[in-house]
Amino acid sequence: MALSSDEMREIFERTEILRRPTYGIISGYHELPYVCLGASFEPDRQTTEVRGKVHVSPRFVIRPSHCEPRYEEIFGEENTDKGLTGRIFGFLGFRGRPIECKSEYIQVCHVSADVDHVLQGVLDELERKEDITTGVILTPNSRYYPVSIERFISSIVEDEFSV
Repeated sequence: MALSSDEMREIFERTEILRRPTYGIISGYHELPYVCLGASFEPDRQTTEVRGKVHVSPRFVIRPSHCEPRYEEIFGEENTDKGLTGRIFGFLGFRGRPIECKSEYIQVCHVSADVDHVLQGVLDELERKEDITTGVILTPNSRYYPVSIERFISSIVEDEFSV
């Protein structure tokens, strides 16, 4: 089921960015690791945890199509449905911003503990590791967590462009 633009806007606006990177952002390129938490949509689990890393280049990049990765290269040939090979995956919401954005290292897991407990564990882990580059995000709808990741990215890109 596809979301309407109003539903996407509501998820976007209700997303809470609890922790932003304080290091690792340089003009022209960002590597943004994140942990996104929300109530699980799995029946026997309470929390969905998504960890990943987004690479953002606020420069307009044009590549010839033969240099772009193909769907098969990203997801593997055994996971490729020929009906999907023409689809493009990316983030929305960056109108008027000359950026390229790609996501890597995505790990999704469903946890039995409640969101508050998992959040405290994540914050403790980042503090123990002295990690100042990873963002922490709370999503109001974990099924559509990419909208919340987009909110995280856009807040950082907005800060850079507003300077």
